[in-house]
Amino acid sequence: MANYTIDMKEWPTQGKNNYIHPTAVIGPNVTIGDNNYIGPYCIIGFPAEHKDYWDKPCGHVVIGDNNRFAGLVTIDAGTETDTIIFNNCRFLKHSHVGHDAVIHDNVTISCGAKIGGHATVHANSNIGLNACIHQRVQIPEGCMIGANAFVGKTLVMEPFSKYAGVPARYLGPNNIKNGSNI
Repeated sequence: MANYTIDMKEWPTQGKNNYIHPTAVIGPNVTIGDNNYIGPYCIIGFPAEHKDYWDKPCGHVVIGDNNRFAGLVTIDAGTETDTIIFNNCRFLKHSHVGHDAVIHDNVTISCGAKIGGHATVHANSNIGLNACIHQRVQIPEGCMIGANAFVGKTLVMEPFSKYAGVPARYLGPNNIKNGSNI
């Protein structure tokens, strides 16, 4: 296994007006924009949980502006591409974003929700409590994923729709007000 250590004298590149809780652990491979809140015990930028990358160098995480990471959020570093968090997103307690994932603007990842590696969640979507998004899945813009749902690779999804269940299935249109369902 690769020896991945962080000298906390090496600090991630960051913009202005960020709050980073003293218990948060952020790798030097993380770039942070402006006005972000990173809460207690968040772990951002450490190696992905991927068997093919245990012994390889760790990639990057890029975080935009105005994001909120509540306590115990984990964001894995990229393996093949950067893990990217755009702007104005909310990550509630115990949520996880896997390696190489992309989270677009105005997304909420609820408590306990998991986003698999290489997945993309498009703008104005909401991932419900404890929902699980399989790796390499694309969540279209404006979708609502219900609590405890499992979204697998075979589900054909449409923008601005609601999905729930195990496996997830279409429930109807998602009516978003003011550009966001948050």
